[in-house]
Amino acid sequence: MIRKIIKIDEEKCNGCGACAAACHEGAIDMVNGKARLMREDYCDGLG
Repeated sequence: MIRKIIKIDEEKCNGCGACAAACHEGAIDMVNGKARLMREDYCDGLG
């Protein structure tokens, strides 16, 4: 299976944190009120 690494558009991010809460791998974190992919190696692309 090929992993699909997500892309986060910080311009469109409203800072709600839903994506960080939904990421079971802990790859997404909130930084200065915006979502950021912190660990690409943790991302399984499944959401």
